[in-house]
Amino acid sequence: SEEMAGASEKLVVGVDVGTGSVRAGVFTLTGRSLGHSSVNLQEWVPREGLYEQSSQQVWSGCGEAVRKALAESGVDASSVVGIGFDATCSLVLLGEGDTPVSVSETGDNSRNIIEWRDHRAVAQASRINAGGHEALRYVGGAMSPEQQPPKLMWLKEQLPASWSLARKAFDLPDFMVYMASGTDMRSECTTTCKWAYLAHEKRWDRALYTDMGIADALDRGLCGSNIAPLGSRAGCLTPESASHLGLTVA
Repeated sequence: SEEMAGASEKLVVGVDVGTGSVRAGVFTLTGRSLGHSSVNLQEWVPREGLYEQSSQQVWSGCGEAVRKALAESGVDASSVVGIGFDATCSLVLLGEGDTPVSVSETGDNSRNIIEWRDHRAVAQASRINAGGHEALRYVGGAMSPEQQPPKLMWLKEQLPASWSLARKAFDLPDFMVYMASGTDMRSECTTTCKWAYLAHEKRWDRALYTDMGIADALDRGLCGSNIAPLGSRAGCLTPESASHLGLTVA
């Protein structure tokens, strides 16, 4: 049909991780949709204002969604030349060997995502906003409990065992890139909007992290060090992620 791509046409895959589902679509380079799919995600709400998810389930759902979108499109996976990810402002915590580390008061390590809309860190956000830090100038003058420094503060103060075990703390879209490519590359968009990174000066607002007692998040590399401009190429798919996504390694 006219909706099908030509045999040699280059295609791309887009993945969007939302609150309730992960969606994938196959597109031509001119933006024509050839196939799409959606896979539902589980959510835990242990008490009012707390929302948690599993990064393992998100990545599993991503693979299922991409494979289904490819099947619906009827194209050859070798025609796909790129994949990009978008996701909510959720915090993912990983430990040694990229194993999930709990962000939950239950201690369940499978629950290692603090969702974007989680408001457990209201008090921590208020403390940041009282400090007059430079990074606040670039996020509308105040930080929300939905951004990541307040969540990091909450984790260190309320779940010290998890904080000690943590080796990486990702914004969810950067986690998806990491799982796909094996490259720990953080976006200037996520880090500037949500992590108190000053992209125009290529540095963190270290005074904010120090004053709030979480400078060790920077020193231990939890927040990453490879901060890249929007649209940067993170690399190729790993053999494992290519198999998981039903794609080929270019």
